[in-house]
Amino acid sequence: MNRASGIPRPEIESAEPSRKRRAIGSYVLKAILGIGILSFVLSRIDLRHLMHVLGQERPLYFLAATAIYVAGQMIAARRWQLLARMIGIAGSYADYLLYFFIGAFTNLFVPGLVGGDAARALYLGRRHHQIGKAVASVIADRAFGLMVLIWVTAVCVALLGRGVFPSAVTTPIFFIGAAAMAGYLAMPLAARLQTMMPRRIAATLAVLSPYLEGRIALIPALLLSLILHLLQVAAQYVLGLGLGLQIAPWLFLLCVPTTNTLASVPVTFNGLGVREGLYVVLFGMAGVGKADAAALGLLWFGITTLAGLCASAAFVAVPTPVEEQEQLAAAASSTGLAG
Repeated sequence: MNRASGIPRPEIESAEPSRKRRAIGSYVLKAILGIGILSFVLSRIDLRHLMHVLGQERPLYFLAATAIYVAGQMIAARRWQLLARMIGIAGSYADYLLYFFIGAFTNLFVPGLVGGDAARALYLGRRHHQIGKAVASVIADRAFGLMVLIWVTAVCVALLGRGVFPSAVTTPIFFIGAAAMAGYLAMPLAARLQTMMPRRIAATLAVLSPYLEGRIALIPALLLSLILHLLQVAAQYVLGLGLGLQIAPWLFLLCVPTTNTLASVPVTFNGLGVREGLYVVLFGMAGVGKADAAALGLLWFGITTLAGLCASAAFVAVPTPVEEQEQLAAAASSTGLAG
């Protein structure tokens, strides 16, 4: 019997293989779907010309774009640290950076058994013995990052997209942007409704109340999100320069956030296929060739995958939560024996 939950241990153990099978199945399905979408996109492109375009990428530009991407991930780790501190979880920036990279590696290379967000919440929560708050910090990190991305997209489309994108693209983006702003403004109201909610929902709102009631305190984290998204635009502009493409910077500012917003639902492995397809459509509306747009998407996929692979160093260097608990238990035991 599991004393903490009251569930017989055999039932827990029998549920584990089922969960793992579902997770692996989800991962495989995402990979197959991504390959299928990418294959469809590539079937509409002259592959010989695409390979020629990809071959034009200069290594120094690719490395520079990768460095900009990694700098953005470091800023994202700092944002997560600020959000965690708002609900009472301390810790050094180095810890948050390592856990963030572990999440990036897990999200790419472990077939859905844990998930990147769940992994970094687990590492942080076990380290500080506050699993609930750690989960809340990761949810807030993801939610506020997406919120700022939506705002950036709406503003860029409003300023730059008229005459480029049809109303079928701009109208949903404006609607989503307005909904995101309304949700942000309504956060204090959600905090006040805490006493009227069922116990579990009220407990969740209590953990999240520093965010719901702290719109001013959130500004530094929101500004870091803005910098992160602008760095992603800059990195892909550098990729375009490396390919020798004559694409104006404002077009990247228009198309990259829009693509990231529309592709924010993780339906494929690392956005494979979805991003390339959206690039072909959105950049194509501004007159960019299909092969050029697809090459940008494939190179960006390469950068994110390469960065995730390099993040495996953090995964190897940092003890897992189980290993850390065993080390602490062994240390406590040896101290007790010595005493």
